[in-house]
Amino acid sequence: MTVTLGIFVALIFIVYSFYFARIIKGNPRDFEIELLEAMAEWMVKRGEASQPQIWILLFVSAVMEALYFILVFALINNLVLLIITAFFAGLEVIHILMVSNSFKKFFKGKILLKEIFNWRMERFSAMFFFTHSFLVLVNILV
Repeated sequence: MTVTLGIFVALIFIVYSFYFARIIKGNPRDFEIELLEAMAEWMVKRGEASQPQIWILLFVSAVMEALYFILVFALINNLVLLIITAFFAGLEVIHILMVSNSFKKFFKGKILLKEIFNWRMERFSAMFFFTHSFLVLVNILV
C-alpha cells in the first residue's frame, strides 16, 4: 500500500507542480485560460457526448481523491500531517461539490463556461495538493 501511496503522491506532485509554479510566479491566469480554451474546444468536438464524460471525469476524480486520502490516513503516522489531511479532505469534498454544482448549472444553461471554475478555489486546491503531496512524500521517504 505504501508503494501505491508513493505513486499517487509522485503523480500529484508532478501534475500540480506546473500550476503551482505559475501561481507562485504570479501568472496563473494564462494557464487557466489555456485550460479553459482546451476544455471548450474538447466540448465542441465531443458535442452532446461531453456531458456524460464530464460527469464520469468528476466521479473518477472524486474516487481517486478519496483513495488518496484513505491511503494517507492508513499509512501516515504523523499526527500533524493527519490533522492537515483531515482539513484538506473536507475542503476537497466542498471543492468537488462546488465544481459539480457549477457543471450542473452550465449544462442547464444557467452559467457560461468561463463561470464554471472558481479560480481562487482552484488555485488554493492546487497549492494545497502540491504542498500536501510534498509533505507526504517526505514523510514516506524519511
